[in-house]
Amino acid sequence: MFKKGEKVVYPRHGAGKIIAIEKIGEDNEKYYKIKFFNSSVLVSVPVKKAEEMGLRRPMTKKELTKALRSLGEKIKITKKTLVTLDAVSREKLASGKVEDMVYLVNLLKSLAKQKEEENKNFSYSYSDRLEIAHDFLKSEIELVMGKNAIKKYPLFSR
Repeated sequence: MFKKGEKVVYPRHGAGKIIAIEKIGEDNEKYYKIKFFNSSVLVSVPVKKAEEMGLRRPMTKKELTKALRSLGEKIKITKKTLVTLDAVSREKLASGKVEDMVYLVNLLKSLAKQKEEENKNFSYSYSDRLEIAHDFLKSEIELVMGKNAIKKYPLFSR
C-alpha cells in the first residue's frame, strides 16, 4: 500500500514519513516505521492493519481547504454535548480524519471559552485533547500547503 519515503497521516500523531518497512517478530510480519514531522515519535504500524488503523495518504490541497472551511466556528455546548464529550473526543482523535479534528477543535475551543466566561477551569484532559487535535491539523496543513500556509488560519497563532 505505501512505500519507504512516502508521506502519510496517522491518527493522533498527524503527518509523517515512512522511514522503513521492517519485518518484526517470529512470524516476520511487515511493519511501517513512521517518523512524525512535528515530534520525535516513531510508530510501527502493521502493514496488514494499516488502513484499519487509520493510516492514510495526505489530502490534496483542494480537499484540505474544503475540510478546513469550518475551522473556528463556534459550537453551542449543551448538556448532551457535555455528557457525550469524553466519548466523542476520543472517537474523533482516533479517526485520523481532518473533518473530525476540525469539529473537535471547534467543540473544545467553544467549551474552553464557555468555561472562561463562567470563571471555571477547563479540564486538563480536554486541554490535552485540544492540543493533540490542533497539532494534528497543523501537521497536515504544513505538509500539504507548506509551512507558511498555517498563517492563513489565525486559530493556530499562539
